[in-house]
Amino acid sequence: MKTDPAATRIEEDLLGSVTLPAHLEYGIQTWRACRNFPRKRQAVIGAYPNLIKGLLWIKQAAAQANERAGYLAPAQARAIVAAADQVLEGDLEALFPVHRLHGGGGTSANMNANEVLSRKARQILHDAGSTEPMLPCGHVNLHQSTNDVYPAACHIATILEWQPLHAALEELEHALHEKARAFAHVSRLARTCLQDAVTMNCGDFFSAYAAVITRHRLRLNGDVDRLHSVNLGGTIIGDASAVPAAYLDAIIPALREVSGDPAYTLHENLFDAAQNPDDMIAVASNLDSLARSLIKIGKDIRLLASGPETGLREFLLPAVQPGSSAMPDKVNPVIPEFLIQSCMDAIGRCHAAHLALDHGELDLNIWESLIVCNILDAMDLLEQAVLTFTENCVMGLKVNKPVVEQYCSCTTALAEQLSRKHGYETISALCHKARANGKSLHRVLTEAGLV
Repeated sequence: MKTDPAATRIEEDLLGSVTLPAHLEYGIQTWRACRNFPRKRQAVIGAYPNLIKGLLWIKQAAAQANERAGYLAPAQARAIVAAADQVLEGDLEALFPVHRLHGGGGTSANMNANEVLSRKARQILHDAGSTEPMLPCGHVNLHQSTNDVYPAACHIATILEWQPLHAALEELEHALHEKARAFAHVSRLARTCLQDAVTMNCGDFFSAYAAVITRHRLRLNGDVDRLHSVNLGGTIIGDASAVPAAYLDAIIPALREVSGDPAYTLHENLFDAAQNPDDMIAVASNLDSLARSLIKIGKDIRLLASGPETGLREFLLPAVQPGSSAMPDKVNPVIPEFLIQSCMDAIGRCHAAHLALDHGELDLNIWESLIVCNILDAMDLLEQAVLTFTENCVMGLKVNKPVVEQYCSCTTALAEQLSRKHGYETISALCHKARANGKSLHRVLTEAGLV
């Protein structure tokens, strides 16, 4: 139904009445939130589609649970479910314009969803010839509180956001295993404290990278899986007696049905769930740890590819773009550098999420927006960085065999091998003699009759 752009409507809340453009999909509380929280160059909740999906799935599940418990008419429940489906296909940033860090523990986000859904559901009922009422709080938010809806939506969003990052990490693991197989018979010089050490094969070098990525992925998988425990029905502070037993019995099965995920369960202690978002922080902690390991891998590959004439030159990376506006022949390792910077950014976001746990108070931690948006941002940063690192760096990486073979003949590597046969002290003395006289270790060993 088209609306006159100049038309208005009046809405009221406990602070008074406001005249709104009639075409606005949301209502007075969302309008107030948009005025209260400036959004210049800042993300709005609509920029997090999985968070919105979590909110809308909960509204659909609650509508079905309330219908089954006898608190909503079938037509009302169907209208809310259909409205949520419509919203998911719309312009989420326009429909959900509230600043991502709005105050109030997610109230503005929850009311934004309630207002948008009530207007769309009301139109659906009207078009069907129904006279059933449809109110934001009285129907869409029935038997719910922001304090159970929003944390549960944060859990759902994190579970959904993890899936593409999980896939990206699996792709990186596969690429690293491929490099381990391809270069299993190529020796290189290992370094400890950035000094020459012993020889190893390149297969073991790359397999270690694959192993640490696998370990991080499995840890995160467990952390994210635990987020299937949600506090729906806990309402304000975890007191489930505030909702009818029939609704409480129906809400989790309804969420499983709406989401298509049978793993969702009711949190075993709803008061604990209201106070302590440590399950989300566990995800942030392991994202932080993953990012740090990725930085190490990116820095290693960048260092080993240094050159092309005066660096280590052990690895040859794909040339993806010119590297300088002043030096015509320069090509930089931009893909590892993109990975490193993205991981640094992700670490900062995970640290911000940790602060939200530090500052929880009494019976409710209201900092979920800071937690979830930073976790979602960190996951998105890491997913994109890992994908391009895999596809534009690791897959095309080559080992510079002549260089690595030359490095394997260095004094330290040879000395370590010979010390096993002739003793540490003997070989140490000969190494010192070689350096003092400007001779190669091989020559001194020959003169000593050891080779």
